[in-house]
Amino acid sequence: MLHLSEKVAGLFACPMCLTPLSVPSNLENGAITCGQCRAVYPVNERGQLDVRLRSPKTYPIDFQIDGLSGGGERPPQLEPIPVNPSPGFDYNAVAIPAILTHGNRLTRELLSYFPVSKTGGAMLDLGCGDEDFKQISSVTNLEYVGVDYAGGDPKILADAHSLPFKDQAFDFIISFAVLEHIRYPFVAIREALRVLKPGGTFIGTVAFLEPFHMDSYYHPSHLGTWNLLHSAGFDVQHLEPNRGWMNLVAQSQMSLFPHAPRALARAMVLPVEIMHRLWRKLGNAVQNRPATSEKARQTANTGGFRFVCTRPAMRMTHPYASAQSSAMANV
Repeated sequence: MLHLSEKVAGLFACPMCLTPLSVPSNLENGAITCGQCRAVYPVNERGQLDVRLRSPKTYPIDFQIDGLSGGGERPPQLEPIPVNPSPGFDYNAVAIPAILTHGNRLTRELLSYFPVSKTGGAMLDLGCGDEDFKQISSVTNLEYVGVDYAGGDPKILADAHSLPFKDQAFDFIISFAVLEHIRYPFVAIREALRVLKPGGTFIGTVAFLEPFHMDSYYHPSHLGTWNLLHSAGFDVQHLEPNRGWMNLVAQSQMSLFPHAPRALARAMVLPVEIMHRLWRKLGNAVQNRPATSEKARQTANTGGFRFVCTRPAMRMTHPYASAQSSAMANV
């Protein structure tokens, strides 16, 4: 039997038409039917609520061409993400499991930006996989809701291109090492904005120079990552290259020497990594300029980027944030 709290059960909307769905707290071998478009969302044999799209859908998407090269808005400086100066909890006292820190995932600095609610609410783990972040997310005092397109662990199966939730349903969203696997990331980011409350925080990571893996579609640069978030309407507060997950390390562990122990894979590329760093330092000593700096080296050679952003409290959302919106782009 699938059990959902009353709070979570009240967050659902039809992913086809965004009409609110009446979802009971306990479901067993049942199904939810949208009262508007009559789409049916079943509970599968694993006890998961399957609210993925039942048929093709279109999605309106537009871009404001702001003349970036001619003085438009620029991405933030790629500085290391600092510790939140006003954390809501003692982030140093929280034990972070190793599975959450390996590769392009969580850092203690990112953890310090996890919000803490005094009144409850809900948070969304977009692309939750095995729900590895569920336990550590308890620090937020928000009810954890994990969704993924497939897999046996999530209670809810959903499509990031058309999230089955009402507008402004969540106080907080995380998405770690997921965005590179989404076919239409500009659509998915707009959906994240739609279901996040004004003032809410969105924290995550995205691959850059990792090898192709698990049907990854797009590995954006820092400019691409910023543009993806900014063009959707997010206020990007922090953006940094993952300095502990450079391309040689990512390539060695994920592609060059698959299934090798991590230490052995790292040792295989260590001589090249040392020569790379020395050569870049030499170049910077010969000609000290931004393009030869350590920051430039990290930006150009990182395996991925981390970000912290918010949905502004006073900004128009994408037109599809309303169930009455029309549609224009295939999903």
